[in-house]
Amino acid sequence: FFSKRRKSTATNCIDSFFAPSSTSHHPAHSPPNDKYYLKRRVGQLRKISNLAARVSHMTLATQPVLSAASAYANYQTHVRAGHGVKLYLKGKGNMARVHESKPNYKIDLVGSWDLGLTKALRAFAGTMLPFKIHRLRKAFDSKENMHTLSFVLGAKKLAHRRLDSLLDDLVAAGDPLFLIEITCSSNDGQDTLPLIQCPTRASLIKASLIKLPLEKEKFEKDKGKVEESKETSFLCNSDWSDLRKVADNRRSGKFRKALFYTLRWWLFPLLFTAVCWTVLLSPAVLPAAPLVFRSRNEVGERFISKISRALPPVPDNLADAFSLGVIFEQVSRGASRALLSDAAVLVGRAADDPLTLDELERMRSHLEDLQAHRGVIARVTGAFSFVNLMWLGAIFGIAISVGPSLYHVLKPLREFLKKVMKWFVEDVLVPFVIRCHNWGVIEIVAWLACGAIMVDGEALFAVETGRFIAISSLALAAPSFSYSTFIWTRHLDKPENPYSFLRMVYSWAALTVAPVAVAFDSKLMAYIAVLAFYGALGFSVCFFGLGVAIGFDGKSAASRVAVTSALLLVTSTAARECYKLGGGGGEEIRGFESPVA
Repeated sequence: FFSKRRKSTATNCIDSFFAPSSTSHHPAHSPPNDKYYLKRRVGQLRKISNLAARVSHMTLATQPVLSAASAYANYQTHVRAGHGVKLYLKGKGNMARVHESKPNYKIDLVGSWDLGLTKALRAFAGTMLPFKIHRLRKAFDSKENMHTLSFVLGAKKLAHRRLDSLLDDLVAAGDPLFLIEITCSSNDGQDTLPLIQCPTRASLIKASLIKLPLEKEKFEKDKGKVEESKETSFLCNSDWSDLRKVADNRRSGKFRKALFYTLRWWLFPLLFTAVCWTVLLSPAVLPAAPLVFRSRNEVGERFISKISRALPPVPDNLADAFSLGVIFEQVSRGASRALLSDAAVLVGRAADDPLTLDELERMRSHLEDLQAHRGVIARVTGAFSFVNLMWLGAIFGIAISVGPSLYHVLKPLREFLKKVMKWFVEDVLVPFVIRCHNWGVIEIVAWLACGAIMVDGEALFAVETGRFIAISSLALAAPSFSYSTFIWTRHLDKPENPYSFLRMVYSWAALTVAPVAVAFDSKLMAYIAVLAFYGALGFSVCFFGLGVAIGFDGKSAASRVAVTSALLLVTSTAARECYKLGGGGGEEIRGFESPVA
């Protein structure tokens, strides 16, 4: 188990230890039996002992805890009729190296075990491994020094017919040799050890299932003392040293792999979060050219939409209405016409597009109509608010409505389209998607689309329209994040705290949605950001049947939420007062006033 570097280091240490000492190494050229000579020899002994310990640890990490003696399978699981397979693995060894309280048993398959699957399933089958074994039963025969392990796979979802079909397809594909490996955690919890390794073939597993009498299950009665013949065991005696090397490589470098997969998992989500913050803090650095909406050649005005320009100008709040009244009074008395540019800014227009005195004079009647919910402004804005609401609903409903509708409309051509669609899916689409998935193209394109839609929503549309473009971008980011999580988290161990993953997701959602809510002045996104923030603190909402449970995941979470809520209220109040003292209206945080309160 030595690498070349370790082997040369050990050889040099041993040779220098037994070689005669040279007096030139000592500054005073003393005899070799002085204190300097002894210290030098002790240091070399320590190097040899440390190297031997590392080699011993590496040897124990690659050798299985139990040496497999026999293995067989049984269809009888007593969980769901016609589903599941129970495996019995017997081996000799010492279980003292396994963690007692948290063994973390998992099953992994190494080799060409997926040749019987379709191309689409083969691309995603590897992402599901290793499986976690929830209930592994152990029995020990002290006379034979034999350990027996038993567990059930697919007790509710793996149908017996499906298992037989998979085994037949694998036999037809050449009956390749593969390895069934059960892993566990070491005593210190730092390493993953191979508990038992069973090389096998699909034909041997099928023979074991057929030859074992299904009406007898002696493991439960005899506590592991199962009587089976050699013909029922699916262990293979072929050379499987290559499979063992592959399995060792999968388990080695646990910390480095965990660090790499964690960073790779969060790479694109954090880049998308950076784009959202750039939209808020420095939109000028973002590209102004259309990225997704190519048909939109003009860059829209940021502060007013075409609908608002066509409607009579009105202020958004009482403070702006008061300021407009003061400007109208001053202009009526002969003040400078430059005040009309300031009035245009108060109603959301650009400074180079000033209001007229006639528009200011008619503003009173328009405000009275708005207060009574009548007039052209109320009707037009109400109509477009309804259209925007329908747009928001269409974002979630279009995916589940277009497919079935087309299926019923194209009923006369259904048989022909089925054949064409089958050819296109099996021979064109599936191979293309598999290659894109294996090369990481799908993940990159999905996150690039999210960022490009967000940038276009800020650069090409007014706030009223860009708000819904940004919501579409965030809606697309949710499945993109799920896809990245599905790909990269399979290599990571399950955290000890079951709430850690949810808190990480809630924190990312809050950091991503909050700047978008401020940039587009959206109360909906502000509510989502605040709820995600409280979710990261431990606040949770659970729906069951016709009821809703609202609470916290522990006493500590309740304390965190209470303290954070008090600080958040104080901070929001202080920020609002600071804006007032500085002469601003606090438009940047206006959307968060309602959800924070």
